[in-house]
Amino acid sequence: MIEEQDIERLKEIFVTRRECDSSMDEVSKKLANDSTELALIKQQLNTISWVAKTTLASVIGLLVTYIGTTLF
Repeated sequence: MIEEQDIERLKEIFVTRRECDSSMDEVSKKLANDSTELALIKQQLNTISWVAKTTLASVIGLLVTYIGTTLF
């Protein structure tokens, strides 16, 4: 039979199901928060990318117009 000392020793080594569930709940909350932050970062990156592309298109348009008016 298992003695009380052995049970206490096992309790020191292993976690209970409740403790494990509690730890996993905390991890899940942190991951959900990170997922939300990642989505926000992606949205901001898309906006920055769009602004950069628009600016580049404007500059290219101005250069084409300048070269066109200078040559002709």
